[in-house]
Amino acid sequence: MLVHPASVKGEALHLVAAGLNDCEIARRIGVPRSTVRDWRRPSYTPRGPNLLCPRCWGPARPMWFSDSDYAELLGLYLGDGHIVRAGRTHRLRLFLDSSYTGIIEDARALLDRCFADNDVGVGRSPEGTTTILSVYCSHLTCLFPQHGAGKKHERPIALEEWQVACVEGAPMNFVRGCIVSDGCFFINRTGPYGYPSYTFRNFSEDIRSLFAWACELVGVEYRTEATSVRIYQRESVVRLIRPVGAKTY
Repeated sequence: MLVHPASVKGEALHLVAAGLNDCEIARRIGVPRSTVRDWRRPSYTPRGPNLLCPRCWGPARPMWFSDSDYAELLGLYLGDGHIVRAGRTHRLRLFLDSSYTGIIEDARALLDRCFADNDVGVGRSPEGTTTILSVYCSHLTCLFPQHGAGKKHERPIALEEWQVACVEGAPMNFVRGCIVSDGCFFINRTGPYGYPSYTFRNFSEDIRSLFAWACELVGVEYRTEATSVRIYQRESVVRLIRPVGAKTY
């Protein structure tokens, strides 16, 4: 394959800028007309710098994770997320209640930020009650090493050191991710009085423990029950209202 010197290509592009046609330029500098045509309108896009996954060092599309975004997405994944093999890549799906359109839009925006070069899919269950957000990425199992065979509550769930550091850097975002996926906000009625409360419900004792740990990091009091963690102390509920929301939007 003949590779022309950069000076020849430079001269051709200079003549292109001067308004000469491909035939005239080819005649002047002694190259095929098709070569001039390709230089004028290249049919390829040069690749940018190779991006590497920070865990397996394999080639990766751009992924952007601040501590706050990763902590929230981790909470969403541990609550209502699922990763499956899809050909040569993996697919992350988040299952969200269709009633909460604001939460769905926030989660979609979160995936758009974290996987800027990947399309975010939006689907619904046959009944329409569940909205399913999805994204394909070859490094999902690197980002979420808790992925494995079987249901989450039937196997150990533990964070790696780098994940612990992310959650410690943004514990409220992790709490938010857990609550908007597997939690609820409600009014606890006691006689004529009503008390705003939060509950996070998950069959995995390990995931409930992670949620409780994050609550401690943000100074939120809680009470553990069989499969849930309840937050009903007034000061703790107030602490969560602004950053987490009332799960009614």
